[in-house]
Amino acid sequence: MKRRCTLVFVSFVLVFSVLVFAQSAEIYIPAVKETEYGYEGVLAGLNVTVRPGTGHVYVDTLPLTKIDTQASARLAKEVTEEVLEKNLDNYDFFYIIRSDAPIIGGPSAGGAMAAATIAAVLNLSVNKNVIMTGTINPDGSIGPVGGILEKAQAAAQKNISVFLIPSGQRTISIEKKEKIEIPLGIKIITKTEKIDIIDYAKKKWGMNIKEIKNVDEAIEYFTAYKIKKEIIEIKSNPVLQGAMKNMSSDLLVYVKNKLAVAKDKKKDVPYNYEDNINSLLETSEKRIKDAESLYKKGNYYSTSSYAFIASIQAEYVKNLIDLLNADPKEDFLDDLISEKEDRIDDMKIKIREQEPDSITDIEILATAEERITDAESNIKDAWKNFYNKDYLDAVYFLSYASERVKTADAWLSIESSFRGNGTELDLERIKPLVERRIEDALSAITYAQTIGINADTKKLEKAQKEYEGSEYQSALIDAISARAEANLLMEIRGLEKNEIKDKVIVAEQDATKAIYNSEGHGAVPVLAISYLEYAKTFVDSEPTTALKYYKYAKAFAKTSEDIVKIFSGEPKEISKKNLVEPIKGTKEKENSYLALMLLAGIIIGFFFGRCQSKKKRCRFSLF
Repeated sequence: MKRRCTLVFVSFVLVFSVLVFAQSAEIYIPAVKETEYGYEGVLAGLNVTVRPGTGHVYVDTLPLTKIDTQASARLAKEVTEEVLEKNLDNYDFFYIIRSDAPIIGGPSAGGAMAAATIAAVLNLSVNKNVIMTGTINPDGSIGPVGGILEKAQAAAQKNISVFLIPSGQRTISIEKKEKIEIPLGIKIITKTEKIDIIDYAKKKWGMNIKEIKNVDEAIEYFTAYKIKKEIIEIKSNPVLQGAMKNMSSDLLVYVKNKLAVAKDKKKDVPYNYEDNINSLLETSEKRIKDAESLYKKGNYYSTSSYAFIASIQAEYVKNLIDLLNADPKEDFLDDLISEKEDRIDDMKIKIREQEPDSITDIEILATAEERITDAESNIKDAWKNFYNKDYLDAVYFLSYASERVKTADAWLSIESSFRGNGTELDLERIKPLVERRIEDALSAITYAQTIGINADTKKLEKAQKEYEGSEYQSALIDAISARAEANLLMEIRGLEKNEIKDKVIVAEQDATKAIYNSEGHGAVPVLAISYLEYAKTFVDSEPTTALKYYKYAKAFAKTSEDIVKIFSGEPKEISKKNLVEPIKGTKEKENSYLALMLLAGIIIGFFFGRCQSKKKRCRFSLF
């Protein structure tokens, strides 16, 4: 009797362990194949399994598909991290796709892959009578696809009850061939007809087609659970606020003096340049007034940014007037570019001589170093234009470089506000993080290109060169920026201005949460907080710009957290409530399911006991 009870308990533990730790999800994904008669819909099977590991993503397809399937799988993992606000680098992800026919390559399975990944990570059961099509964007939104009618028909043949499609794609165009009589016979013409796929599918197949905007909505249909969203507020950091206030105040004084010098030189302007010079001075003056207004509101990073723009214009006016009055001009410009280049070299030495003893110091030095590499890039453009005899452009680039050096120095000035423990931190330790961020940026740009977006690669190339030159701090910033910009292009493609504004609201909260989490782990995410503030100044006038800086804020907040992890060990995990909650009625079904599994465990245990007591040989497998 004792043995039988033990076996019952062991059987229950085995069954319960399978329930808790079997982290996988299986769904159907619709695709299209090419036949001699045109495109035809087909359903493929997708299995996503999540196991403890080191963050690798594996893709196994049969028949083989294009590289964009691999890109979609990797992005699905990243989106899962974004949606659940969890770092999943301690897990490996396996994506297995099987189809009876060769399918057309394309990222249209990205949304389904993301949904299945989230379900696997959360160990939620998936309803196989639900399928979806749609690309996945880095923020979890679902992007447009083609072949919806063909995919819907394939779903109907498998008696699928719910088909999820990207929002805004219920109206599709189809081509119909018609025969018309002409004097010499019959002519076949092709006409384009628009249909409402939701009404069409309901009437023809009895299938429900639903439009969804993001993967959160997809999860509700697939699992009957919904992702919880918390509203977070953050308090200003008094030390950072004080440091930024001092920096912006100093920059305001600096740019006002520079503008005064430029205005004083206006009397020496040749007649045919007067209008251009006056326009530049007026713009600079307006920027200074905007900066002063922001300063009064306590928006100190924004104040500094506006002051920087004003200083470039004032410096350009001063240098331009000097050039116009110089003789010979070539020697004057040669000497001026050389002088600015020497200033850049001196600032590089100054940055390298700094001894960071706090996590915040690393971020401040990274910001200063990135400004200097930007100045270097512009001074190279100044030389290029100088040698091409484009002196006016050469003056602009050297003026920009000169003011970039000033901003680098301004950032260094606030480093002393953050005291560490006196032990210098080895910057070589952030090298693996930089490698990862460069890899992330490359992946984002590659994926963007697969869906027809021409993402700029300049920042990525700059990051790669900086990495090769051991300039890890500036490489980190440029890599993060490159990825954020590629992601932004994917997320706003085809959107109207009001839709972008909706995204801005979500992005602000996402950035705020990221900063909150970063601060909770002990970081002072200087750039993230600065970009969050700066983004708010564009919300009404330039929502796309606001969205970009919110994306920056979120990305840099996470990086600050990563740096803490590198130098302080694994940060203490912030306690979070359950990530999902059941839609009404789901919990009761789940409890019934668990009760049935418990009963099954008891029955299996009883059977074991019977076999043992009668000393019979019982052969079977649980797997």
